Amino acid sequence: MKKMKKPNKFSKFISKILVCIILVLIGLIFLKSNQNARDFIYKNIFQNNLKFAKINALYEKYFGSSLPLTGSKQTALVSEEKIEYSKLEKYNDGVKLKVEENYAVPILNSGIVIFAGEKEGHGKTVIIEGADEVDIWYSNLKDIKVSMYDYLKKGSIIGEVNNQELILQFTKGGKPLDYKKYI
Repeated sequence: MKKMKKPNKFSKFISKILVCIILVLIGLIFLKSNQNARDFIYKNIFQNNLKFAKINALYEKYFGSSLPLTGSKQTALVSEEKIEYSKLEKYNDGVKLKVEENYAVPILNSGIVIFAGEKEGHGKTVIIEGADEVDIWYSNLKDIKVSMYDYLKKGSIIGEVNNQELILQFTKGGKPLDYKKYI
């Protein structure tokens, strides 16, 4: 009886690549022939935002650390307190808070930075997406100390306020939420 040769690492690698190619081709053929599948993919991948904060929360729960995104970093917890302000007034779809001069802004909930930069009508803005799918906009900042895709823990400092007025806006699915629930 002949002894069978054990496959080497290279042949295993080639076999895996061929299986992947075959699976991709089967998937593409399926999508080409099925309009419902194309509509589902278009709606759920191309039209909706991918919820990084929710994915990161699950990853952190099971693997004990944040997603290893390129360029991402974790910031240290700085404060357990909510934002301190002396006056509050409704402002557009959010709220304007009167704070101390050079106030360092802590975030209200853990999440991933999905925007950090200049927004027309808002000034320097940071948008944090939480695992609960609520996006919190921190606007009218003097400076920004975070970058896109940074995972931040509750209380992390994102920057300082400009002109003692911090503007917050809470949205879910692009629709404004009542700020009273969050402040």
